[in-house]
This record gives sequence, C-alpha cells and structure tokens, in this order.
Amino acid sequence: MRRAYWITPALLTCGLILFGQNRFDEARERALIQAVLDAHGAAWTKGDAKAAAAVMTEDSDWVSSDGSVVTGRRAIEAAHEELLTGSGKGSRHSHPGTPKIRFIRHDVAIVDGDSLMGGFCDKDGKELPAQLSCYTAVFVKEDGRWLVTAFRSLPQVKPSTSAH
Repeated sequence: MRRAYWITPALLTCGLILFGQNRFDEARERALIQAVLDAHGAAWTKGDAKAAAAVMTEDSDWVSSDGSVVTGRRAIEAAHEELLTGSGKGSRHSHPGTPKIRFIRHDVAIVDGDSLMGGFCDKDGKELPAQLSCYTAVFVKEDGRWLVTAFRSLPQVKPSTSAH
C-alpha cells in the first residue's frame, strides 16, 4: 500500500512532464511561420531564387495575381530566377504587419497577410511605386519545419463607391 502512494505521484509527475513537452505552443508556431515569411522576403530582396523557393514544399503550387500557376518547388525556383534576373532584378519584397494565422491542425495553418513589393521599373527604367497586395498561403509542418504548400497572390479589387 505504501508503495502505491509513492508510485502514483511519480507517474502523475511523469505524465505532466510528457504532456508539457507535447503541448502546442501557438505563439512559438506563429513566430516560426513569420520567420518563414521573413526568410522568403529577404531571399527575394537579395535576388536569391533558390533560397526564396526553399520555403516551399516539393509539391507546392504558386498562383500569381495574374492567375499564372507554377507547380513544384523546382518550377517555383525557376520562375523566381527568371523574375529576379529579369524585370524584378534589384526589387524588394517583404511581408509587413502581422498575418492572420489560423491553425487547422497543429501541423497545418492558413495564413492571410500582406505583401509589399518595390523596386520594379517601367520600360524606361523609372522606378514604379511600391505595391501592397494580399495573399493566402497554406503552411504545413514537415520534419519539424514550417513550409508553404500553396500560395495565392490575391488580385486587388477596389470596393465600388456606388451603391447597388
């Protein structure tokens, strides 16, 4: 009987320790997702297509605001390379503000946020104004690392000023 009094608290303590180690830390996961967004923006700004695409899953897809679809990390890297060595050479990219992150499960999240791009030039070489747009992305956690599996640049629709 005495042994049972000693074993029960020990088992309870072990259970609480194990539970605490497996607990979902939402603030930490949000910060890790933000770090992925920051890494993508920094890679883009450096002109590093490989690092920009490294935040994607192997089977990811990217839909641009014009509706173009690119599938697979390698194809996304190639599209980034083409842009960052062409019309987007020297451009800047960031994800300002705090994105809305909704965890579907502990390893799947939908992220809605803003994307700021600047440094693009017109055909005469004059820098165009920076543009703020919105995106929706699906993140998955693979091998302890958050990656983007689907990215959708959203077309910017201005609200109508006239009443219907």
